[in-house]
Amino acid sequence: MNAFGYVYRRVLWQFGIKRVKKRWEIANKELQVLKEAEDLLGRVAWREADDVDELTGEFWQLRNIEGQEQELENEIERLTDENEGLEDEIFDLTEDLHEEIDQLVEQRNEVAEDVDQYLLEIEEIREEAAEIRRRFDGHKVKYKVLKEQNGSEEDLENIQGVLKELREQFNERKDLTISRNEQIESVETRLLQVDEAIHAKRTEIGQKTAKISQKIGENSKRLADCMAKLGAYERERSDLQSKIGLYLSANPTGTPGLRKATQKHMDLVGRINYFRKSIQYNQRLAKGA
Repeated sequence: MNAFGYVYRRVLWQFGIKRVKKRWEIANKELQVLKEAEDLLGRVAWREADDVDELTGEFWQLRNIEGQEQELENEIERLTDENEGLEDEIFDLTEDLHEEIDQLVEQRNEVAEDVDQYLLEIEEIREEAAEIRRRFDGHKVKYKVLKEQNGSEEDLENIQGVLKELREQFNERKDLTISRNEQIESVETRLLQVDEAIHAKRTEIGQKTAKISQKIGENSKRLADCMAKLGAYERERSDLQSKIGLYLSANPTGTPGLRKATQKHMDLVGRINYFRKSIQYNQRLAKGA
């Protein structure tokens, strides 16, 4: 609202057209716009305010904050890049070691299949040996009975031949069982070695990734600290820029330093001063002044 608008609405006030609530609403909205405009002026003009004595403190505080923010941003970028590299390292490490573990597991499965096969063979051999033993015992009883009953020499010799053959077959099965058990012991030793190798690889993964993860955790904590400090600096910078914008808009041409700071932003200064007057007019109308 300009002066003409104020005079016009003041006349309407005299005729009872007051619209008090509307005046307060407009004034409050314009206050918000004014604050944003002052903040904007401070952001765009503070670098040219180095020759304004009244703003020396704010200017050099902003210069210091700018340097601190740049250091923090560089540190944040460095830590972020380092963490990304460490995460890639964990991925590559675990991928390589998991491939080795998969190969070892495949070997273990093959060895376990050998054990199962030997166990099946031993079971078959034991069944054959039991059948041979049963037949041997039967012929042995037959031989004893025939001998006690004066059986023919031919029959006795034939039975002895069968007993000898069965005994040889049984011993062969016994030797096979011993051989298979030895093979199982050898395979089980290989199986144990493979299990130990798998455990060692998994332990290696855990140890290596734990160290890398610890470093990532330390970096993440440092990143959080940097972000918190950066946020605090941003709030402080915004407050200082707002103060500079407020002072420059109120004193745009008072000294050469002020003119230097505001000469590129006079349109914005004009808008700020317009809103200041408009707010005053709306508040006066709301109050009936």
